[in-house]
Amino acid sequence: MWPKLEKVVAVDFRMSTTALHADIVLPAAMQYERPNLQYAVTFTFHLGFSEAAVEPRGEAKTEWEIFRLLAEKVQEKAAEEDVVEYLDGRRQPRRLDGLVDAFTSSGSFEAEEDVIDEWVRDSVECGTLPVGTSLESLRRDGSVRFSGLGIFAPGLSVAGEVSPDKVLTAYTWHVEQGVPFPTLTRRAQFYIDHPWFMEADEALPRHKEPPKAGGDHPFVLTSGHSRWTVHSIAMGNKVLLETHRGQPLVILNETEATGRNIADGEQVRVWNDHGSFQAMARLTRRVRPGQLIVYNGFEPHQFPDWEGGNEVEPGMVKWLHLVSRYGHLRYLPFGWQPVPADRAVFVDVSKVSKMES
Repeated sequence: MWPKLEKVVAVDFRMSTTALHADIVLPAAMQYERPNLQYAVTFTFHLGFSEAAVEPRGEAKTEWEIFRLLAEKVQEKAAEEDVVEYLDGRRQPRRLDGLVDAFTSSGSFEAEEDVIDEWVRDSVECGTLPVGTSLESLRRDGSVRFSGLGIFAPGLSVAGEVSPDKVLTAYTWHVEQGVPFPTLTRRAQFYIDHPWFMEADEALPRHKEPPKAGGDHPFVLTSGHSRWTVHSIAMGNKVLLETHRGQPLVILNETEATGRNIADGEQVRVWNDHGSFQAMARLTRRVRPGQLIVYNGFEPHQFPDWEGGNEVEPGMVKWLHLVSRYGHLRYLPFGWQPVPADRAVFVDVSKVSKMES
């Protein structure tokens, strides 16, 4: 789909891979240049507030301000061109001549801080934050403990009593109060008698060798989070790059690498039936024979030809994940959903010759 797009606009605070592909990049404020609530979901049971430490640099603005300005300009152009109504993705009519009022709630939200304050006050009304919590109190205290589980599925599934001075213990509703589990049998359930699970011989949890995703190759590619960043948000940061080798790494067993004439620091090619990528080899004894590790977060533009670890991942979807509306098996965001496997992909590895590099 990407080559068919007429124009790509990215909102980012860095030149990410998406930004490098975009026609226009709108500079967003970094998280330390804006007030924000960090990971405001109840299952973490801790709401942290971060204040803007410095002003945004250059022309950078918060995402909220960027979209408010876009709303103003779209509304202005819609009036000029007399195109004030359109059909949304559900074929429902939408108006453009009141876009700014819709975005700002008729002027109630003139700044991002107004939105944050509304979030906090609404959460207090819903019972997920203690009475008296406000943007002002968060600025004073820095964080607050949630006082309720809310209605967000991952939080509600904790199913435990919330107390201001006790540890939150999961499943006490079911174990101590006899509340039925949200499963097909209403009990703590391991056996799933759905015909698809029975056909797959997975009616009960069991070990099965991973399918040969990527082809019949001798190594299994695994991943994880590096010590230097989470995902790709800061993997290109110069300071963080200086804490390791400064480029994508393939970590493999020292003995196996020696048998393949691969030395530490050399460029290697990882490949399978789906694709290939190149990166620096890092040898260690802590990796099992037959295993390769490529940590999550390296961006495609950090690899030769912008081809990273995802090039060898065929994205196999486990068909049992498509079972839905069967007891507790149903689609929920961040919960049970069809997902491609990005672990246990089968690959091979070889040293890159001077001609290839």
